[in-house]
Amino acid sequence: MELLRLGKPEVCTIIRRLNRFVVEVEVGGEASLARITNTGRLLEYLVRGKTGYCLPNRGKTSHRLIAVEDVEGAALIDTDLQMRSFEEALGKGALRWAPCIIASRNPRVGASRLDYLLRCGEELKYVELKSAVLREDGYAMYPDCPTARGRRHIAELIKIAEAGGRAMIVFVAALPRVQAFKPYVQGDPELAVLLRKAAERGVEVRAFSVHYDPAESAVLLDREELEVAL
Repeated sequence: MELLRLGKPEVCTIIRRLNRFVVEVEVGGEASLARITNTGRLLEYLVRGKTGYCLPNRGKTSHRLIAVEDVEGAALIDTDLQMRSFEEALGKGALRWAPCIIASRNPRVGASRLDYLLRCGEELKYVELKSAVLREDGYAMYPDCPTARGRRHIAELIKIAEAGGRAMIVFVAALPRVQAFKPYVQGDPELAVLLRKAAERGVEVRAFSVHYDPAESAVLLDREELEVAL
């Protein structure tokens, strides 16, 4: 299922990552700066010589790197587009485990802002999205590096569930040909333990998969639900 149709991409070649938000790429034979929204390490994608897909960008960088070549398509590394994909899937009723509408975005909970407050029938549910673009065999994984922010968000969801509220964490497996999700223990061992605790305390842990199709410049829904292995 097509979730998003984007503008025509410019094919680029990865040169190097300069900092958390900027990657140097080659476009049309010239070096250029591209914005990146994903703060993970992305070591398997931001490799010199890899083919990427950029869209025009305003501001200090002329391009925005949204995807990088992968098996049978491209990994959608752009977290903003991952969120838009989730919203489109909700709106189309494509995620049968989430028959919900968006009540508000970025609700404040404790010391954090989560991604969504959803209305699911008569219930309100706090939801946090995380980007899973690390691959191991048929698994998509998160995180690829230690993340204090990720641990804090899961801790807030646990508090909501323990207080009798509804809470859910959703992993966007944004790469082709994955069948399941699992936490990457080597990336953050503490987070993996916390995620199991969250499931035990009543936090829903869900995952679905999408990828970027360069030929159509579209984000496609692959699997509406992936097995979650904690």
